Amino acid sequence: MDLIRIATEYGTEEACLNYLEKARWPEGVRCIHRNEETGELDCQSDKITKFSTKEGQRKPKAGEKEGRKIPARHLYQCQECGYQFTAKTETLFNDSHLPLVKWFIAVTLLTNAKKGMSAAQLQRDLKVNYQTAWYVSHRIREAMKAEGGLFGGTVEMDETYIGGRFDPRRHEERQTHKQTVMGVVQRSNEEKPSQVVAFPVPGRGTPVIRAAVREHVAKDAKIYTDEWSGYRHMRHERPGLFEIVIHSRGEYVRGDVHVNTLEGFWSLFERQLTGQHHWVSVKHLQRYLDERCWSYNNRKEADLFQAVIIRLAITAALPYAKLTAGPSASPRTKRRGPRA
Repeated sequence: MDLIRIATEYGTEEACLNYLEKARWPEGVRCIHRNEETGELDCQSDKITKFSTKEGQRKPKAGEKEGRKIPARHLYQCQECGYQFTAKTETLFNDSHLPLVKWFIAVTLLTNAKKGMSAAQLQRDLKVNYQTAWYVSHRIREAMKAEGGLFGGTVEMDETYIGGRFDPRRHEERQTHKQTVMGVVQRSNEEKPSQVVAFPVPGRGTPVIRAAVREHVAKDAKIYTDEWSGYRHMRHERPGLFEIVIHSRGEYVRGDVHVNTLEGFWSLFERQLTGQHHWVSVKHLQRYLDERCWSYNNRKEADLFQAVIIRLAITAALPYAKLTAGPSASPRTKRRGPRA
């Protein structure tokens, strides 16, 4: 999807609703009424009537010259149970005051930006305030959250550090000025291109690495890493399935043993931080990683736009209070320094 197509084909709320309808119900609209006790769908009838309400205006409150305008609504009504709903009901879009047209533009901009897009740039493009642009971008990133599963075949593991250059005069930051991020890549095969998952970790000791392997790597997968001592336990735990390259000796490739696939992904993420965001808080770092992982893993998809719209439609809403809850984690990743 591109901006020209968005402007010409989806420049109205009605056109966006029609697109969302086809994305949610490719075989035709069905009733989405739920049982109040169980929360399960209990109708799912395909006998649906579509109608629209006229645009209106509320009565003005005290001190107001004009009341708030009520936009026209495009509704469905089930002929069997009488339930009324819209294409946005039970989706993230239903609780948003932002028009669907702007949502579609935001999704297009973020999916087309190989190195991400800052909230400040999104603010200028959507003509909204910064808080709205920041909130919208994080809700889209939330929909890009990676699905679970174990990587098989040939897997690379490596870690990087996110954070600014260390100031030797501030000794109290010696151990806390950077955040460790672990990455796991499954190399490409006949079925799909290489896949990656990345996540912040409290360190890179053996217990952390063991947990990452257990959660993301299949037992029969080959694992390639660098020479970091935290990986040594895998020599005994995965005999014949573990190899390393020794970077300190200038060795980066030995046959098919290397971690260059993951290094390439780190390079993309570094460019996103350096060129677009300049700094992000560790509190929200996982969402930025999810965005880059999702784009990387789905780079061969024919229609990334539709994939994100569908995920937004089925993903639970991310309330602003939940997004901003809790203290901002430290450190911030301002002007990210070189990888250690």
